Amino acid sequence: MTETPHIDAHAAGRDLADRAAAGPDWKWTFALGILLIVGGFCAFLNPFVASLTATAIAGGFFIVGGIVQSVMGLRGLDGTGSKVLAVVFGAVLALFGLTLWINPIAGIFSLTVLIGAFFLAVGLLRMWMAARIRPETGWGWMAGAGAVSALLGLLVLFAVPAGAVGLLGIFLGVELLSSGAGAVALALAVRKRQ
Repeated sequence: MTETPHIDAHAAGRDLADRAAAGPDWKWTFALGILLIVGGFCAFLNPFVASLTATAIAGGFFIVGGIVQSVMGLRGLDGTGSKVLAVVFGAVLALFGLTLWINPIAGIFSLTVLIGAFFLAVGLLRMWMAARIRPETGWGWMAGAGAVSALLGLLVLFAVPAGAVGLLGIFLGVELLSSGAGAVALALAVRKRQ
């Protein structure tokens, strides 16, 4: 009679928890960093096209988000309790997305303001997260990337009227490069630790 191997579920769970505590898989993080860096260089090659591309993508997300919001509102799934308010909000989102598609040059201006606010918020969030994980390896890279994002956000918001057409593409390139460099540095730090 053959014996079936015994699987220790507790030990398997502990192994999974140990791998999760070790941090992200460095190979995927490294690949993401390289992809972000390449995207940053592409944005620098033609900032106007990068601005138009970002506007078109954002318009698509606003349209889809508006449709989903309206459907959720009609079905009473959005949690607001007001179907009319939820549908109107969804319609406004979808109309904003359509406006970005119909007039992308004007859309670049309004999207540049939104992107500036987004960069500022993401930068502040990254710096806050870096402060929270400060004793960990790689916290400085995260803080640096956050500072770059926050600075870009402020620059975008203050320079919007003068150079909105290509500015969005240039700052998008810088953001992609700094995020990619941060991801690569984090991946190499995690690899060294493993």
